[in-house]
Amino acid sequence: MQYSQDLISKSGKKISILVFESSIDPNLTIIESHGGYKGSKEKVAEDNKELINFASNNKINYLSIDLSNNGSQQDQPFSELRFSHRVKDVETVINFVVDKYKSSIVLIGSSLGDLITLHAGAYAFNIKGIILNCAAVKAHICIEMSINPLEFRDWKEKNIANVWGVPMTYDFYEDLVNLNALKILPKLQMPILWFHGTDDTVVPIAHAREAKNINPKIELVEIQGGGHRFGDKMKPGEWEKTVEDFILKIGRTC
Repeated sequence: MQYSQDLISKSGKKISILVFESSIDPNLTIIESHGGYKGSKEKVAEDNKELINFASNNKINYLSIDLSNNGSQQDQPFSELRFSHRVKDVETVINFVVDKYKSSIVLIGSSLGDLITLHAGAYAFNIKGIILNCAAVKAHICIEMSINPLEFRDWKEKNIANVWGVPMTYDFYEDLVNLNALKILPKLQMPILWFHGTDDTVVPIAHAREAKNINPKIELVEIQGGGHRFGDKMKPGEWEKTVEDFILKIGRTC
């Protein structure tokens, strides 16, 4: 069964989930967050049809999220986005799963979606695994690398700078500094599967290697020659097979 449901986030914002329900008593539930500013639960699901089919065949539920300030709500502009709010969005969805399905959870994210995924990973005891794709664990550093140097220098004084095409106030940057995911990594005791392109210029592979040194639970899969989108550097079905094997292994331990 497939259905959509609106929720009020712990941040006070309206969010929405798309649920692919294989069972009211699932073996696991996958919760996936989109990356970047803009994204939709429908697009995430469309890009992961094979994973959803796998979940359905293994009594696993799959959920994707319209995160706050992602363009789906008229009163939630990108310019007011704070990733600390999105952490609360994911925590809200975790609460929904706990209340409705009472199952163990695997979290999936990509890029900036991984930043909130890692922070949400420390939220509940029933989160048994995390899957990351080019995780922006130090998103504030990625901004410093990409933003106009003069804009960055004057950002605090002027309070507005253009960040990936959107004018953001300085507290957007301060929020990301506070969310440095390297600080949360020592608290995470579940297995973490992390894919990262070695030629990623948006989120350097060095950030992933630093994270692995901090947390030995991380299985880092380096995609040789891969950029921030590395799929063209992997064999057809390779990502899916690795993810599915990881999820099945978690399912056997729950």
